[in-house]
Amino acid sequence: MSGIEKFEGDWREAKAIIEAEIDRVWFDEPTEIQKIRWGVIDSGAGTGEQSFTVLVHLEAYLMLVGADVMYRLLKISTYEDMELKTLNRMTREFLTGTFNVFEFMTDLGLTNMHQIGQMYSDALDRLETKAEFVELTGAMMTYVIRMHRWIHFIFPWNLGVAFPHRKPAELLAFAKVVGA
Repeated sequence: MSGIEKFEGDWREAKAIIEAEIDRVWFDEPTEIQKIRWGVIDSGAGTGEQSFTVLVHLEAYLMLVGADVMYRLLKISTYEDMELKTLNRMTREFLTGTFNVFEFMTDLGLTNMHQIGQMYSDALDRLETKAEFVELTGAMMTYVIRMHRWIHFIFPWNLGVAFPHRKPAELLAFAKVVGA
């Protein structure tokens, strides 16, 4: 259970708060991304006292949650036989249920993500139509995707040169060298 106070406002209020977050992070690199880029992770997350794993996890989770899971939930919301109550239950199960991805991302340095994610989850209770679900979830998906773009931008892709593809002939030559 989250230690964040339950959001009791109207879903439109939650959507407006999410949209304000989108505006805050759209053009200018947010402070929390700057801190992550510099290796300052307030929770201490990161294997072996390094921040590379934080970047790896954020790159993967933000991409998966935004462009995959939330997009699929929006797609499912268009199914005629999908009821809002079931849609909300599925959304919570994927995002805040057994494993709260928003809380995890806050542990990884995205300081507002747990609070915004919990507010989004709580606001689902205030929805009356699937069209409202689309509006609210669309805003949340945009926020998550935008945060992913920042992480994607600062990710040290140059490290990939240390992990080149190998050709079968190279591996056979290596096997001969080691006597295998």
